[in-house]
Amino acid sequence: MVRNLKGRLIAPAVDPIAQADIAWFEAHEGRVFRLRDPAPLEFKDPLGDPGDGFSWRVLVARLADGGRLKLPVSLAWDLHNDHAKDTHLKMIFDQVAPEKAKALLR
Repeated sequence: MVRNLKGRLIAPAVDPIAQADIAWFEAHEGRVFRLRDPAPLEFKDPLGDPGDGFSWRVLVARLADGGRLKLPVSLAWDLHNDHAKDTHLKMIFDQVAPEKAKALLR
């Protein structure tokens, strides 16, 4: 007996956070870093208390191969995400990123 099985193609799950980062870098050609607010449940472990006058942000670094690194960072409230320049974000990245992450950016 032969069974006629029908398969269906299932699209991979789309990560809206990753898609937003990709779209941002496409719209801001030449930028290497992006600063944004974290999405709910974006990180596996709770981030904890950022400290008085600080808030959690995500520092996203675009790699040469199109990949991205993202690091949670606690920054002062008065630093606006849209005003952060690559030079300042690079300094923050150099201070908080593990050596393995820094090596990927070079």
